[in-house]
Amino acid sequence: MFVYSEWDKICQELSTLKTIRADEIPSKKDLEWIVVKHDIETNVPKALELAKIEAKYSIQATYYVQVDLVKDNYKILQEIQKLGHEITYHYDVLDANGGDFTLATEEFIQNIKLFNSFGFEVKTICPHGNPLINRDGWSSNKDFFRDKTIADRFSNILDVVIDLPKRIDSYLYISDTGYGWKEIVNITDNDIKNGGDIDLGDYKSFLERVKQEKRVIISTHPHRWERSYPKALFNLYRFKTLRYTARKLSSIPFLKKIMSKFYFLAKKV
Repeated sequence: MFVYSEWDKICQELSTLKTIRADEIPSKKDLEWIVVKHDIETNVPKALELAKIEAKYSIQATYYVQVDLVKDNYKILQEIQKLGHEITYHYDVLDANGGDFTLATEEFIQNIKLFNSFGFEVKTICPHGNPLINRDGWSSNKDFFRDKTIADRFSNILDVVIDLPKRIDSYLYISDTGYGWKEIVNITDNDIKNGGDIDLGDYKSFLERVKQEKRVIISTHPHRWERSYPKALFNLYRFKTLRYTARKLSSIPFLKKIMSKFYFLAKKV
């Protein structure tokens, strides 16, 4: 269950292992490590709650933030940064620009400047999924850094989804996707061909899996975490209901096009 007390237990276990921020991977790529990362898509104050728990156990995590949240929440993000965590960019520029790589590049550059202006140096990035987007000509935001010209232009930035498999032999990627701990079998290309994610069960089983691998990325969404079990349970069933409804509606072509215009609402759950 996604409650802060459970995250506290997880961090206590992780504190006995070697945890690093994502921006430390290039200098420690051949060593054993665990990267704790968070995709901030809404509700920045909840990210601070997780950051405080991690700092309690001397864990420095990486927080990938969507750009529209930065201006209104920069003080909270700076507080997270002061705890030793990395604050950087959760990008979705291809989806935001209808698959136009030129416009996406221009927006990417401006967004990097915005992060820098608030003291957040962008050394690593992570693409956002946008499950409701109706795409024609591109697979997902991952296509942005798959483009060799773009990757070469921003070679000083590590995309932890696209670039990492090129730099290290192997690593385990675990996500809280679908409100449950899952091993993502093919994180780099699962927008093209899903490799079949593996359900890891409760947090104890998930931690056992973590300890079996030399290099691990653990990815969560802070807005899903709550103080109380009833609220967390409500969130779980709300998510399942909305996901089921969205899948049914998106199977109808004209409804999928309408839903695509409101894709940004999906990150609220």
